[in-house]
Amino acid sequence: MLEINAERRSDPRELLASALFCGEMLWSVVRPGTLTFANVNCPLFTVYHGARPWVVVGELLGGELLAMPLNDAHGNPKWFAPVIPQTHLSFRGNSKDAQLELAHLWSFPSAAARQAGTVLEAAIPGVRAAVEGYFAPA
Repeated sequence: MLEINAERRSDPRELLASALFCGEMLWSVVRPGTLTFANVNCPLFTVYHGARPWVVVGELLGGELLAMPLNDAHGNPKWFAPVIPQTHLSFRGNSKDAQLELAHLWSFPSAAARQAGTVLEAAIPGVRAAVEGYFAPA
């Protein structure tokens, strides 16, 4: 999607923004499995090792999901990681508030993602506004 084409020179953030907030799995919490090669370890392995839940925020034209990982909300506040209260997340094993890591937008095949839950309606307006603000063209 981000391949430079001589005929079309668009800003990557604009291209990604056009794929946000669409698709059948929008606002689903998924577990995509391991997103790195087997021999990759810390520090990336802690974020992409397969157990971490991700929130689907869009879909690419080929059907791949666009998602962002959830992270522990305590002890590391960031302007680009809005907090979703635990009460607004419904998935097995959720026991705490979580930050949505806007800076870590990844795509992966929808077939690779096991749906584990959802972001509840009460959280969606605030999360959507944060995602829109992060990907808005400068």
